[in-house]
Amino acid sequence: MKELATLSEIYLYPVKSLPGIKLEKALTTKFGLAHPDNTLVVDRKWMIVDANGSFRTQRQIPKMALIKISVQEDFLIFSVPQKNPLKVPIENPNKNKINYRLWKCRIDGYGYGGEVSKWLSEFLEVDGLDLAVFNENLDPIKSQDLEESTTTRETDVVIYQDFSPFMLIGEESLEELNKRLEIKVPMNRFRPNFVSKNNSAFSEDEWEKFKIGESEFCLIKHCTRCLLTTVDQNKGVKDPKQEPLKTLREFRLNKQVYGTSPMFGINLGIDNPGIIVKVGDKITTF
Repeated sequence: MKELATLSEIYLYPVKSLPGIKLEKALTTKFGLAHPDNTLVVDRKWMIVDANGSFRTQRQIPKMALIKISVQEDFLIFSVPQKNPLKVPIENPNKNKINYRLWKCRIDGYGYGGEVSKWLSEFLEVDGLDLAVFNENLDPIKSQDLEESTTTRETDVVIYQDFSPFMLIGEESLEELNKRLEIKVPMNRFRPNFVSKNNSAFSEDEWEKFKIGESEFCLIKHCTRCLLTTVDQNKGVKDPKQEPLKTLREFRLNKQVYGTSPMFGINLGIDNPGIIVKVGDKITTF
């Protein structure tokens, strides 16, 4: 066993493309991280959809970055400047199942409608928006159906994530990127679940199989980056110079494998879900 790094930060994103919740510990599941205080709150279990049933993200609506999420007992709380918070039941009382579009795939969920739809549409200034939630009795999406990868397994599944249930970035990788930027960017531009420290920049690219504490992970793809990284998470607007995406394309391309999408971070599958990971856990080979 060789020590690779230390786990320095953990983030859970209950709603796809909304800000994350920083945690000291989290439960691993086959679908991603679960909140330690309410394990029904799982990573990307919710997503915002339009009137046509298609997923929406900060790529189309950068103002989504301004909706802060917290967990209070049996509710998700959506908080924004100058508007009353929205209280969303974690267990959706509406049982009207709807088939939604997530990239090239279809996946079922339950829409909230009513006040939830009204609040989102008003704040984001887009008519017909709603919040969808996944239920464990529904079928997830296989990662390999979202995007072909030679290392994706049949057991790698997601709810409303873009590709994988977990993603990791090293602190030193961000530091190396920031050396090349005129204006430095924080880690929240890249939305990792795990942040590591004490490993050299981009060394995580080579971590094919490793453990965080006792949880066993494997690399299923390098995380490729898009325009979402250009959204300032404090202002909810895109960078006019398309940074840091522009700079990443200058030194983080593998055109043969990923075309013009630069790599930053690693997408992970899990072999033994059901274990708590904690900040300070050692990241080791096995």
